[in-house]
Amino acid sequence: RRLYDNGVRKDGTPIGNPGLGALCEPVELLPLDTVFAEKLLETAIKSATLVSATKEDYLQKAIQDTKDLVRPSFERSMIGSDEEKRKKSFNFEFYSVMRAITNLLGERRVSIRDFQLAWGRELVSMYAPSADRKDYSSPFPKIDEFEDYDYDKNKLLDALGAVTVTLDAFKSGGILGFVEISIPYDDYGSVVTVAVDDYVPITAEILLSEQKLLSQGPIQALVVYLLENASIAFAADTFYLDPSTTSQTAYNPTQLLLSLSNLRKM
Repeated sequence: RRLYDNGVRKDGTPIGNPGLGALCEPVELLPLDTVFAEKLLETAIKSATLVSATKEDYLQKAIQDTKDLVRPSFERSMIGSDEEKRKKSFNFEFYSVMRAITNLLGERRVSIRDFQLAWGRELVSMYAPSADRKDYSSPFPKIDEFEDYDYDKNKLLDALGAVTVTLDAFKSGGILGFVEISIPYDDYGSVVTVAVDDYVPITAEILLSEQKLLSQGPIQALVVYLLENASIAFAADTFYLDPSTTSQTAYNPTQLLLSLSNLRKM
């Protein structure tokens, strides 16, 4: 398949359009591990209470209040196979937790970035504490001629190694399917793309985004923390894509594309 990044050339013109085609040989999504999914949400709750200096009981009550409020809307869609119901239930849980966290951060005047840094740190410590550059490999040909970057390349590769190991854990938990992390060689080190197939909480993230709430989930938090730790600044855009059609009436996104552009030293 072809990846189109969201970077820009030196003259400011865009390089392609964001888009992600389907895999020629699809990778099967594993059944959702409900224990893993619950633990993932627990890391978000722990991180939110930490940065906001809030007792967990307070946030848990807010989460329950949110569930009570939105449950009827989600329950109407709880149809299909047992596996489909588990995934829809996780979207309900994910939405409720992230909406409550959004409100908590606003109340405590805590930035979303501080929460992301804490969440990303928690995820790395849990799933990839010793990961480094040896755990990352690019689908693109290896080149040594990076022209337009001033950051530490080895630190970037260490960060991408930790992203790889963490997302592999997500894959084992049935949170997502195939993952492709790329440094497009024609962007000379200024762009990184993280492409995720069959991202289970995509429905909740899109709904949160439409409501202008905290839509950025664990993948974005992971990247924010790791690149901050590598002293690399960047611009980020998240796209939710349907690889099977461009028709808006048939739009059913299953893929997440995170485009990191203008990478530079902090």
